[in-house]
Amino acid sequence: MSNIHDDSAQGDHQPTQTREEFNSKTYPEDVSHVGRALIINNDDFQGDGLNARPTKRENSGKDLAEVQKLLLSLGFKSKDIATRLNLTKQEMIAEIENKAKLDYTNYGCFLCVVMSFGEPGIIICPGKNGKDERCELKQIQAPFTGDKCRSLAVKPKIYFIMGNNNYEEIHASEGGEGSRPQVKLETRKIPRECHFVTQYSSDHDHGQWKLGKMSPYISSVVEAFNTHVLKGSEDMDILKLMTRINKLMVYKHEAETPLVTSLLTKRYHFRPKPTETIPRPQ
Repeated sequence: MSNIHDDSAQGDHQPTQTREEFNSKTYPEDVSHVGRALIINNDDFQGDGLNARPTKRENSGKDLAEVQKLLLSLGFKSKDIATRLNLTKQEMIAEIENKAKLDYTNYGCFLCVVMSFGEPGIIICPGKNGKDERCELKQIQAPFTGDKCRSLAVKPKIYFIMGNNNYEEIHASEGGEGSRPQVKLETRKIPRECHFVTQYSSDHDHGQWKLGKMSPYISSVVEAFNTHVLKGSEDMDILKLMTRINKLMVYKHEAETPLVTSLLTKRYHFRPKPTETIPRPQ
């Protein structure tokens, strides 16, 4: 268990750790719980407010069910897995902030999975009054920085983001190219705070969810964990796993390579434990 020291009484707002903890090559594994997880699945959208029609990521429930099953297989307790559906930008940020206020002293990590439409560094959220909203990735990471979530300060915060980039394509007006909504795509940098690791996939679903199949990205995530963690004998840390996910995306699904951004300082491994039942979405 990591011993985080709070020096705020001396005017230092940054948590500290012992030399032994600092020199360790892996993140602490002697914790009571694998971690807490938040799964957000946005599949019912309003449109962009510019003559575009509402749309749904039909059959996305298949991806959701597989992610829940995977987390339970990795040892996450059902009570520690929160599943939320169709959150607005404000609701998503509030959910993250609430999770960051929890005590992670006996937890090994925080893991967040977001499945939605997106743009580089952006998650598109179902809005209200006929217009969807854009949430910057950094807005759902900022509450977990070391100065704000002290009990998780030197533990990994792991993000798997599926932000399919066919939102604008689907929301093109029937009036032709001239009436196509003009959306400025911007790349947003992830805050430079230690112990974050993010994998962001913006590849098209290629209609897989309309056919009742898993999306290429979620399928790759599940396959990589099943092959190299749950069934394999390899001692594979999270970064190597993300590399395998990239390989599956490129060579199996002929899709774009997901972007991996790591600010980890040590290796982090998932150690499979007995499973529980799948929690119901809220």
